[in-house]
Amino acid sequence: MPEPWDSVRARVGELRPDLWGTQEEVAAMSAPSRWAGNRKDATDILKELAGRGPFTSRSGLTARLRRKSISKLVSGVAVGSSFSPEAHYLAAANIDGLFANALEPWLFELNPNKNNQGLKARRYLFAPMEWTGKVVMVKFTVKEYHEAETGIYSVEALELV
Repeated sequence: MPEPWDSVRARVGELRPDLWGTQEEVAAMSAPSRWAGNRKDATDILKELAGRGPFTSRSGLTARLRRKSISKLVSGVAVGSSFSPEAHYLAAANIDGLFANALEPWLFELNPNKNNQGLKARRYLFAPMEWTGKVVMVKFTVKEYHEAETGIYSVEALELV
């Protein structure tokens, strides 16, 4: 049974890095492979990565990074959803490696207050990322469509409390 659509943020507090493995395994998988400290750097990297997909998560979900989604991934609204602009740009620049390590621990109902036309599911995956000597979580929102390709819709860097 899917979780209520409005419980995503509450469930994030239950995530712990050991879901992904030992401390050493998490340290290895969460280390960023590239750096982007601003919107332009992140955008340039995302444009390059968009041609490489699709990406498959550790949970087995395959999704494409669409070129038309790039501006949304680095928009002011998206950056504001993360705890730090720099962490957000770093997560965006490493979207391929992070998504490969992402788990989907819960399924959620569709939010009835959003446009769900043609949408099969809005899925939320999480991956650990090293940030200034600690592990933070990166949340991916993926839109799965009935008759179109599944795509990465958003990315957020979230601090674990």
